[in-house]
Amino acid sequence: MYITQALKRNVQLFPNKTSTAYLDRSFTWQESLERISKIAYSIKKLDISIGDRVAILAHNSDRYFEFLYSVSWAGAVFVPINTRLAPPEIEFWINDSESKLLFVDKNFAEIVINLKKENKISSVKNIVYLSDDACPDNMINYDDLITSETTEDALRGYDDLAGLFYTGGTTGRSKGVMLSHTNMVVDALNCALMGNMGENAKWLHAAPMFHIADCAGLFGISQVGGSHYFIPGFIPKLFFEAVNKFKITETILVP
Repeated sequence: MYITQALKRNVQLFPNKTSTAYLDRSFTWQESLERISKIAYSIKKLDISIGDRVAILAHNSDRYFEFLYSVSWAGAVFVPINTRLAPPEIEFWINDSESKLLFVDKNFAEIVINLKKENKISSVKNIVYLSDDACPDNMINYDDLITSETTEDALRGYDDLAGLFYTGGTTGRSKGVMLSHTNMVVDALNCALMGNMGENAKWLHAAPMFHIADCAGLFGISQVGGSHYFIPGFIPKLFFEAVNKFKITETILVP
């Protein structure tokens, strides 16, 4: 069992079906696989080796989806950071995980810039900027990761570490929970089965993508060849507009 296996299956069965849609961007499963293999190539060129940690601090988007699969494709370990944390907590998560590469969007760029300026996240060697506006100095524009070069899937799987998901830390410091590829795939299959999802499923990522609950849906929808749609977070107006526009069939929300 390995996370990226679903991508290859979907390219074989549904190459021209929508894989992701966000704002005015839309990609098929064939296009997503190509982009992911290119981003994984660039991640490796940034001195990320097998098992290295790569963190992300951002709101929901199609690029969050690409991040999770690209990191896995490169053989590294993804570290989703809670967007509701205070700067000292963000600093702790990054340092505790020893993340060498960090992806960030405009909402959190200033926090990261300040932490880096104060040398508080010394393990981070490079920062990738996810948003479409002007890329800050000393960061790498996300689009620059989409090169003409690709890389083969590292084929990490089974008991290999896939991701570090940190606990809330309400009674002390957060603890990094080590989840394997088998953990993630079995969770995805359970989610798909429990939700009676099929290849026509359309999942709206409204819950935060740093949370394991939405990740179960993300990998679950990919397992069955469904389609992913994104809004930055649960904003009622955006939520109902997306449901109406894309005819969403699946999502997960907090009661």
